[in-house]
Amino acid sequence: MADILIAEDEDVLRRNLTFILNSSGYSAVSSRTSVEAIELLKKRHFDVVITDLVMPVKGGGELIKHISEHHPETTIIVITAYPSADSAIDAIKKGVVDYFTKPFKTEDILNAVKGALEKKKEIPLTWEKLTPLGLTRREEDILRLIIEDGITENSEIADKLSIKVATVKEHLGNLYGKFGINNMASLISAVIKILRKP
Repeated sequence: MADILIAEDEDVLRRNLTFILNSSGYSAVSSRTSVEAIELLKKRHFDVVITDLVMPVKGGGELIKHISEHHPETTIIVITAYPSADSAIDAIKKGVVDYFTKPFKTEDILNAVKGALEKKKEIPLTWEKLTPLGLTRREEDILRLIIEDGITENSEIADKLSIKVATVKEHLGNLYGKFGINNMASLISAVIKILRKP
């Protein structure tokens, strides 16, 4: 079952979308602001995020930026009452797969979600593409837990692999060196880009 996050400040639309997606067999949750959405993204993995562009506090642009930097594997769909060519181009550059202007048909959103999830299936994560980097078996195990299972806490990784937290930190340090980066989000982004290369 795919996990979907809806970020929309319009109460009726947010509740309707959440209800329709849950009724269609997805696991959908919602937030009123992009700040709330970012907090939810820090706690769990979402396959698809549907976001409005204009919301209180921080706009949808901030949410899109956060997702593209920290959750590159998450698909983004934009819904907006204030469309513009600039916002559409900017959204697509940041990895948004669909852009809808309000009012829209719920059927279109459902088709977009279905299409986004099918595209993900079409591009399998090919772990052999990491072979040239000379990863150890343990480093690959850690990456698989992070990418496939969404486990990013060192203690959880240690528990899953029955190793010490210090050992996880050491392996992550080696991985950061091999990928030429210095944090978990950049590591996830770098690995997914390699795994999804055609």
